[in-house]
Amino acid sequence: MEKELKFELAANQGAAMRELPALLDVEPDSQQEQALESEYFDTPDFLLRRNGADLRVRRNGDQITQTLKSSGERRGGFFEREEYESALKETKPDLKALRAAVPKSSALSHLLKNGSLPDQLVPIFRSTVTRKLWTLKLESGEEIELALDSGKITAAAQARTFSELELELKQGEPRRLSELGLRLIDKLPMSLSMQSKSDRGYDLLVSGDRSAVKARPIALKRNDTVEEAICKILQSCLDQVHANAPLVATGHSPEGVHQMRVGLRRFRSALDMFDDVITLPAALADEVKWIADELGESRDWYVLAHSTLPQVDAGKDKREQMAETKAAAAEIAKARHAKATAAVQSPRYARVALALDHWITATPWRDASDDTRKQLGRPAAVLADRVLRKRHRKLARRGRGLHKLDAHRRHRARIAAKKLRYAAEFFADLFRQKRLNPYRRVLAKLQDDLGWGNDMAVADGLLGHLQQHHRKASAGASYARGFLAARVADDRDNQRKLWKRFRSTGRPVGRH
Repeated sequence: MEKELKFELAANQGAAMRELPALLDVEPDSQQEQALESEYFDTPDFLLRRNGADLRVRRNGDQITQTLKSSGERRGGFFEREEYESALKETKPDLKALRAAVPKSSALSHLLKNGSLPDQLVPIFRSTVTRKLWTLKLESGEEIELALDSGKITAAAQARTFSELELELKQGEPRRLSELGLRLIDKLPMSLSMQSKSDRGYDLLVSGDRSAVKARPIALKRNDTVEEAICKILQSCLDQVHANAPLVATGHSPEGVHQMRVGLRRFRSALDMFDDVITLPAALADEVKWIADELGESRDWYVLAHSTLPQVDAGKDKREQMAETKAAAAEIAKARHAKATAAVQSPRYARVALALDHWITATPWRDASDDTRKQLGRPAAVLADRVLRKRHRKLARRGRGLHKLDAHRRHRARIAAKKLRYAAEFFADLFRQKRLNPYRRVLAKLQDDLGWGNDMAVADGLLGHLQQHHRKASAGASYARGFLAARVADDRDNQRKLWKRFRSTGRPVGRH
């Protein structure tokens, strides 16, 4: 499994990077320069890409090598993927050699069994790269390869230049790679590279937005300890964050902003759930809040401009006023989206992403008190029961008389419902499905309605901003606030029914 960390370099950073070992206070074991020419192969309909594979044939001097990689997982600035190589005599793929190298258990092996694949393969894009390469051997025993690449991707009639720094772990503990990356960012602020070279090439060929990534189910086992559950749950949350960061970085994915924000919400909710045994360092928690706030502002204005305001029935007499309000909201949404994009592309976010991954892999909570270590070793199923019971009671208390509550108290009930829903999702495998499934369905409907109500409350605040600061948008904003307030009032009876249904649904029972 290949594990790499990639940084995007600004035009003015190349010279400083050429003295990379000196920046890191590490003496290189070896260094060399290479001129690499690579061709990437696929079928005309991109069969390999659609199945999460990249096939490259590379010439380095007199050596020709073919490499098959899986798309793998992105975690922060890390790329984790399968990689298989074999030598070639000519610049043409040899799938027979790759079939011998790829384990039968790999999904790539099944792809290579396609008998018609060899005849369909064609070169689709090319890269030319000048590489400066260092091999570092750390005192702790790790071997890390540093590659400073500058080059060009050419596809059809298009070309794109790039400059990046790649750190690849050849041997040792993965956390040393993030440690080295953090040291490097402190010396020379850099942004994370969100794309592999193959990503860059396919982007030149394929138009259209990539899909945002939703949270994936978390596989917990009945005999998992609390610590094992913590690691799985927190990593799942960060996987969602990191998977959507490249989409946000493109500047063209409002849904990517939403799903990245959801991942951060899940992460913070999970931290709250485990706060008696683990604590995120305060400085890092502040940075998580920073990126969450940047995404939140972008999402709130986007929802107002493109979802909430189009629902306002203006009629002929208010149509012109509403058009001004929609235009002002759309302009602000565009600016906030650009701001969120810049935040994800920034060195500050690069450090947050690396620091979060390093915090999880370093498991600093193991250095806590004996009592904390005992709690970490207890069955996760017992904790799941306790957390769900506690959060259920909190929602029952905060939501009492839900349809009569004012905006502030409804907001508190919404937060309680959201945290309860996340807990039910996190620990789903540890509860009896017969009770859990109907509970989750009813809870989801309740939270969705509360979420809609929160969107209306947020919209009211944003429209108030437009009234005060955008003269042309003021009249339409005032009308929209009244219209939305009436819709919220009309929803009270529905809230009463949803609350009654939730209270009559039994809480899930653990399997322990």
